Amino acid sequence: MTWWWQCMGTAVRHAVLEQARNRLALTLVVFFIPLWLTLAYRVLPGDPVRFFLRAAGRPVNLDANTVTQLSGGLHAIALIVGFMMFLAASRSAEFDHRLVLAGYPRLCLLLARSGVLLLTAALTAGYATAWVCVFHRPERLDVMAGAFMVGALTYGGVGILLAALLRSELAGMFVVIMVSFIDLGLQNPVANPAADSPLLRLMPAYGAMQAAVSAVDLTLVPWRHLLLGLGWSAGLTVAGLAAFTARTSRRTLKQTLLRRHASRSSVRLTVLRLLHPLRARMYRQAGIRDATVITGYEICRRLLHRSGPVKAATTKLLPARIRPVWWAVYGYGRYIDDLSDTRHGSRRERSEHVSRFSELLEADLRQGHSQDPLRAAIVHAIWTWDLPGDGLEAANAVYRQDAEGESALATWDDWFAYWRTLTFPFGTKRLLNLLTAPGLAFTPRDAEALRAWTDALNLLDTLRDLREDAMEGFVKLPATVLDEYGVSSEDLARGRASGRYTDMVRAMTARTRQWLDRTAAAGSQHPPMAAALRTVVDLHRLELDRIDQSPHALLNGPSRAHPVRFHLTLARGRHRVARAWRHHARTAARTPASIPPPRSAEGDPTPHDTQALLPPVPHPSGVRPPVLPPGRMPQHVAVIMDGNGRWATHRGRPRTAGHEAGQLALRDVVHGALEIGLPCLSLYAFSTENWTRPATEVEALLRIFQDGLDMETEEIWQRDIRLRWSGIPDGMPSEMVQTARRTEHATRNRTALTLNMCLNYGGRAEITHAARALARQAAAGTMDPDTITPRHVAAHLHQPGLPEVDLLIRTGGEMRTSNFLPWQSTYAELVFLDTLWPDVDRTHLWQAIDTYTRRDRRFGAVQPSPGAPQAPGSVDGL
Repeated sequence: MTWWWQCMGTAVRHAVLEQARNRLALTLVVFFIPLWLTLAYRVLPGDPVRFFLRAAGRPVNLDANTVTQLSGGLHAIALIVGFMMFLAASRSAEFDHRLVLAGYPRLCLLLARSGVLLLTAALTAGYATAWVCVFHRPERLDVMAGAFMVGALTYGGVGILLAALLRSELAGMFVVIMVSFIDLGLQNPVANPAADSPLLRLMPAYGAMQAAVSAVDLTLVPWRHLLLGLGWSAGLTVAGLAAFTARTSRRTLKQTLLRRHASRSSVRLTVLRLLHPLRARMYRQAGIRDATVITGYEICRRLLHRSGPVKAATTKLLPARIRPVWWAVYGYGRYIDDLSDTRHGSRRERSEHVSRFSELLEADLRQGHSQDPLRAAIVHAIWTWDLPGDGLEAANAVYRQDAEGESALATWDDWFAYWRTLTFPFGTKRLLNLLTAPGLAFTPRDAEALRAWTDALNLLDTLRDLREDAMEGFVKLPATVLDEYGVSSEDLARGRASGRYTDMVRAMTARTRQWLDRTAAAGSQHPPMAAALRTVVDLHRLELDRIDQSPHALLNGPSRAHPVRFHLTLARGRHRVARAWRHHARTAARTPASIPPPRSAEGDPTPHDTQALLPPVPHPSGVRPPVLPPGRMPQHVAVIMDGNGRWATHRGRPRTAGHEAGQLALRDVVHGALEIGLPCLSLYAFSTENWTRPATEVEALLRIFQDGLDMETEEIWQRDIRLRWSGIPDGMPSEMVQTARRTEHATRNRTALTLNMCLNYGGRAEITHAARALARQAAAGTMDPDTITPRHVAAHLHQPGLPEVDLLIRTGGEMRTSNFLPWQSTYAELVFLDTLWPDVDRTHLWQAIDTYTRRDRRFGAVQPSPGAPQAPGSVDGL
């Protein structure tokens, strides 16, 4: 029982503080009610108005200003109390849900909400009645106060009910204004001569209005009308509290929607199409038609909206076609975080729930579909948008530690490691690629800016959930910060500030602002996303302004930005983003391709083709290539150039120096390939995984590639070398893409050596690209899936005209192929060199080719014994 009363005290204190924090409503109560009553009494004439009063059962004569004053008083009370309850219930929804998950009895929250409504209605009604007495003395003060209180209770219930139905604070305020205006405006006999119409008896404030008017000159008590008003207030309050109960129940909407009945999913899909046609159209445009998957995306969308207004607003700034993937990413994190943080059950049970969900998700990922709507949406997003799931295992491990209570953040390094493991486990680079379009790209500095934004977002989330996390026993700030400012997590859990609490909060907001400043400069080559990021940054700054104004408000629950400024900023940002996309669409439609499409060589010689091509530069030592056995020259050699960074580190130089030295080695190897007569050479220059390196290193690499691909600055293009590019242009600098395409076109007729540069290349991504092309043909009916052969797949690779790899060389001492040309290298001979790439020259290439010539390549066939015929079709092994 002691625990129950403690929970009750906490719930009541939180509900009262939530009302006390609403400064606008308190200001309206103190100043707006007397101003409205005074103006209604002084401005309107005091001429008598005759009308039929149902509460008295006969016609009455009352002054026009008195009747309007009572109507205006009820209207003011309805507006203020309705909006107060709507705002309090809306803002505290997430905190109330957390309290339920932490084990607080829901009855405590219901009683606290009801008690605060009664208290607010009583105080407001008493205050308004006192001001009415300033102008005239009613016959029945108790009846008038009761009428005002009934009206306040009625619209307080309306506010609680609207909080469960509407997400926007502006929408809630607008609905309260319009309903009260129609209700009480029509019941004023001064403004409406037909105020006794039978239809008006169905209005919520009818009983309160009749009782208030009768209290002016009549001594009777209109019990029937007071009970009618109480019936309305009780019904609306019960409906609002029922919705409040459903929203704070452990069986929340996300769990209710997890029922596995296909018929229910179909019904929900039909309802979605009827009630939300724009969202249904978005699903159709994204090719999402499965009812279970759509149900899962809707669950994720609701989970995202529960995560805070800024995160919900972020998706509104994205193109509609990729919003579902962001819902799935956030929905996954929010759901598994709820599993790990809930206080329902022991730590072991919570850990088992997290492990079970992770295991089921991994099994569904291997299968490609799930019967569970939530997991079906996550699996669909990963498969459809090709999201890497490499970080899922690490993220799930952290969530299991949270559930077991073993997570600890001692320093800022621990904090960064913790949050960066949980943030975007599906790959930041891939999510950025989804936002690229022709003429729009992200630079390496944009990736760093996105990382700074995620750090700012995580620190802001930590501040928002400061007390909730403390109540759960894990404050997600570094322990060094708490110790530096003398803040106790136990005091935070009790809602008390200790030590230099205010200084700590403002120091954290200052750090968050620094990270946001770095984010605001992103998107130099992507104007729509630059506008979106600037809007998100502005929304975060509004939240930080509110926190800086009242740091102690965090001890009562999450602090929200000013609603009017928030929605105005969001509206301006959405307009800027839409205008940037429209401008890009018009520009892309008007601007011709900067690189003409390839044409036949006849009649189209380029200046470089007409120049005399130079022979390869000899090796400084004068060494010549070895003489190879006839017919043993490999047709295609692939090289993984590894060791640049280690070469520079061993010499105490920056890693960029290693890449510059590696460029010299590349030139010498290319000259050696020309000398020995190699037909095709593929070089692994930059993989899709290399984007995770520091921005300065990535920029240096891209600069080296830009210079090396330019025919005006790179001397190897003066030789008989044809360039080919394997990889995807998404995310690469547009200038570099154009330079590569120009050089490809200019060297297309050369024959001595084909140099295949693998830039932004990934073997799995290449095969996935081919599979998608074949799937589109099968879906269009131009190809029978049963007739697809390996030749069809090979025909859709980046460079289908190149021969298969005969010899694959890797330098640097590592022994793996690292996702390099997996389809083409199926039967390649492998040579691993301990030499770091900057120390490699053409002699290493020649030695590897000489080794290749002595290899016995059987391609799965049995080596025939001397003089014995080989059995057709016999195989020895792979």
